[in-house]
Amino acid sequence: MRGRIVAAGLILLAIVLVARLVQLQLVEGGRWRRMAASAQERTIELPPRRGTIRDRDGTLLAFDVKAKAIAVDGIHATNPDALAQILAEELGLTTVEASALVRRESYFTWVDRSVELETAQRIEARARDAGAYGLILLDTWKRCYPQGRLASNVIGFVGTDGAGLEGIELSLDETLRGRPARLHVVEGADGRTYQTEIVDPGEPGCDVVLTLDADLQFICEGEIERAADRFQAAAGMIVAVDPATGDVLAMAQDKGYDLNRFATSSLDERRNLAVSSLFEPGSVFKVFAGLAALEADVIAVDDLLDGDDGIDVGGHVMHNSEHVSYGTVTFAEMIEHSINTAMIRVVLRLGKNGLHDTLARFGFGEQTGVELPGEEAGILRPPADWTTVDLAAASIGQSVAVTGIQLARALAAIAHDGFLPTVHVVRDEADAEGATQAVDAASASSMRGMMIQVVESGTGILAGVDGFAVAGKTGTAQKAIPGRGYVDGMTTSLFAGFLPADDPQIVILVVLDEVTSGSESGGYTAAPVFREVVARMIHAERLVPSVAGIAETRIDVGATDGEPAPSSGEMLFGRH
Repeated sequence: MRGRIVAAGLILLAIVLVARLVQLQLVEGGRWRRMAASAQERTIELPPRRGTIRDRDGTLLAFDVKAKAIAVDGIHATNPDALAQILAEELGLTTVEASALVRRESYFTWVDRSVELETAQRIEARARDAGAYGLILLDTWKRCYPQGRLASNVIGFVGTDGAGLEGIELSLDETLRGRPARLHVVEGADGRTYQTEIVDPGEPGCDVVLTLDADLQFICEGEIERAADRFQAAAGMIVAVDPATGDVLAMAQDKGYDLNRFATSSLDERRNLAVSSLFEPGSVFKVFAGLAALEADVIAVDDLLDGDDGIDVGGHVMHNSEHVSYGTVTFAEMIEHSINTAMIRVVLRLGKNGLHDTLARFGFGEQTGVELPGEEAGILRPPADWTTVDLAAASIGQSVAVTGIQLARALAAIAHDGFLPTVHVVRDEADAEGATQAVDAASASSMRGMMIQVVESGTGILAGVDGFAVAGKTGTAQKAIPGRGYVDGMTTSLFAGFLPADDPQIVILVVLDEVTSGSESGGYTAAPVFREVVARMIHAERLVPSVAGIAETRIDVGATDGEPAPSSGEMLFGRH
């Protein structure tokens, strides 16, 4: 009897076990398999090798090197205190930060997505020696910038997730990034990774070639940094453009940062002034107002004008720089000596629509479309909103605002027979056929001739370069502050020029903001910077002069007291 009871019990137990097995394997099998997979298996996305960035001559500016991505399995981690200490020491984390990652109740927690191979190998060895399991190491890539801070405001950088965050890295992220790789990772109950299967190898990003000339960029960055320091300026920039193609050859500023240490940089250092900062162009704008007048046949090069100080415009008296009276001058002499009152008398003949239409044809008031994020459009109000005072002010570079790339592009049109180029920093995107006719070739030629006189005997004499005919224009723009109007002692100093004047190869714009040491005049400050850039280009054999014996010489600005003072324009550099 007892045997039958035991047997019945065993049979009942077997039935229960079989039923439970049926329930687990057949009824609940899918759920348990999914739970096991979630604990031991996962699919991870890793960025593919990102495309390289090079300058126009092939100089490497950005590329990827092999690295390791590091994660931890907090569920199976052994000796978590030791593991947290190792990660903190090797990756620059605090002990609290590292401990939180290691002890997180998750089978997969990212620690660092891009670690140098040597560092990752050292972490792995230390963890193994300490008996601290739970590390997950995966092959990936790390972005490197071999030129350090060179062109940092143009190139930009990549974040920890492999996405571009600034500059070209951001604007061309889709091109550079490629398609992510997908990995299937299998771990054991001890937390060790036993299998890594490539589900999708992804696709590497495409390479990008910039229009920048790394050598010229280096020259321009050095000169604008020296100038900003010498003249105690709040900021400074240089933009250099090929007038025939619209290629941006250099886009430099005094503030930059090491791309390999971007996390330590400030927003101010990362900002690209050439596309994002607005300023009033001052007397540089006289060349565009003059072209509008030439195009409309309201003036000729040799026509005579009254250049005396003081002209009443709508009840507002406007003056020449330092209230100098020039008497009767030709239109060419007005450009040469940058005479406000004579320029105003010309545009009063021209009218609001005539000036505005020409300025719009030069691209003012709209984005250039250059392949960089954060570009501002500038300020050019509709002519219907202009008063007569606004018309007069616009002719001398007041009440309008431009960006550096916008102004350099417009100057390129004068250098290239009136054709406004499409500007590019990406060489693959360049389209020489994209130019539009802003003014006719004859008007552009006449203005080039007058701009040569500016450098030979006018306000831009310090921009002169032996062996070249240089065409240029100075500007000294008094700045306007909201609620205060135009403020004495706060100016933007400019020089814009191109050479050789008879066959221009390069346009160079120099801008210094709020010079506080010495003269504020663009002729005294920005013009010598232009000359220094060109002198170094000659020294580096980037330009070949028409006569021998050109040496790289520094200009003694203190010895230029006899130079005529440039006239004023105005506005906000970097505050819009």
